[in-house]
Amino acid sequence: MPGKHLAAISLQPGTPPTATGGEADISYQRYWGDDAMIAFPPVPMAGISGTPGELPSDQVKNKSNWKPKRNGRGKDTGQLAPEAMREQGLAQSTAAKPANAKKVTIFSEDEQQTWTLERGFLSKHSQLLASVLSYSGKEADAGVRDPLKGIRGLIRVGDGSGSLQLHDVKAVDFEIFLEGLRTTADTELTEEELKVFLALASDWGFDDLRNRTVRTIEQLHFSPIDRAVLARRCKITKWIREALLSLTIVPDPLNAKEIQVLGATTAALVWRAREAIFTRRQYALTTADHSKRQVKCHATLCKHTLRMTLLRVLEKPGSARESETDLTTLLKEEISTDEKNGLCRNCATYAGFRIMARDVAEEFQVARALLEDFFGNEDTVWLEAA
Repeated sequence: MPGKHLAAISLQPGTPPTATGGEADISYQRYWGDDAMIAFPPVPMAGISGTPGELPSDQVKNKSNWKPKRNGRGKDTGQLAPEAMREQGLAQSTAAKPANAKKVTIFSEDEQQTWTLERGFLSKHSQLLASVLSYSGKEADAGVRDPLKGIRGLIRVGDGSGSLQLHDVKAVDFEIFLEGLRTTADTELTEEELKVFLALASDWGFDDLRNRTVRTIEQLHFSPIDRAVLARRCKITKWIREALLSLTIVPDPLNAKEIQVLGATTAALVWRAREAIFTRRQYALTTADHSKRQVKCHATLCKHTLRMTLLRVLEKPGSARESETDLTTLLKEEISTDEKNGLCRNCATYAGFRIMARDVAEEFQVARALLEDFFGNEDTVWLEAA
């Protein structure tokens, strides 16, 4: 996908699926979530159908308003009445249960595609889905709550545990998710595919896949808005503080789409923090006492370079708290050789760099104070949509 980073995730050999949908259309609203070795075996699949109406025998839908056709002499043509059809369907379903006990059928939201997967594979790698697939009608009669009710993206079809249906999940995204479970080694994945992995693995309890996808994303330079939305969408506590603070110092302000997915309250806080930083810069330029301690910069982009370095520092989980003690040291360790060579001769000196780093750190503290005043110090509160 043009303009996107690619990540290699190693998996055991398998057979990649044949895509039955179009290009992945991942919007912010839908999927906003060391090595990258994913030790999943190929997903055992009994069959995939993309043709409408190709339902398993135990999923035949009865039509209560169906009437037997009669010939011109008023005699039945041999078709069954609704009651007989229903009884026959139940009998067929009961007879098919032993053969299908190890399978689970998943329907697309529009019922145009179906996937038949091995129940044991899903249960092995997701305890959450194991509880969903083991839930029975007897438990429902006993008043036990269906565990599927607390899961995003899936609904139950019928009374049994053998059929599920995607809900607010595109078929093409589900194909991407399955591909991630059975693709061959060293497959390159785009940012959008990693977002699908993270979102669905988080929703459906595939903890190993979720954790490895998190580590893969941390090796890439995802934008602050992507990290903020994914952190809230997938409840990744260690990303949220750094992501929101990064939004206060990025060069470009939030656009309309980013404001929408971030939420009006959080977007307003980010805007207030950016305004506070701008006000402080103006104060530094016009206050005599402050200007005396400035190093005359012979280039206009030295502080901009250091702010971009700060954004890279904030890509690392936990760096926001580390920066409370010595942000200047973190900036000095993170800045690249090329960036150092691009500084003017005054800012490149030891004294000049420390003064410039101190100014950038003070700007950052302004933003931090404003956001922490609203969210507090608990990262879990930062995860809550505001």
